[in-house]
Amino acid sequence: MNDSMSRGAEIAGTLLVFFGLGWLIDRALGTTPWFMVGLALLAVVAQFVKLYYVYNAEMSSLEAQRKAVVTKR
Repeated sequence: MNDSMSRGAEIAGTLLVFFGLGWLIDRALGTTPWFMVGLALLAVVAQFVKLYYVYNAEMSSLEAQRKAVVTKR
C-alpha cells in the first residue's frame, strides 16, 4: 500500500472510530447527535492538522536533500 492510500485509510478509520464513540456516548446519555457530530468533526480537524505537519516535515526534508545535492556540484 502506498503512502497516500495509507493516509487515506488512516483518515477514514479515525473518522469512523470517533463517529462510533460519539454514537455510543450519545446513546448512553440520550443526547443524539451532539457527541457523534462533535467527535467526528474533531477527528477530521485533527487528521488535517496532522496531515499539514507531516507534509511540511516531508517537504523540509526534501528541500534539505535538494540543497545538499546542489552544493555538492
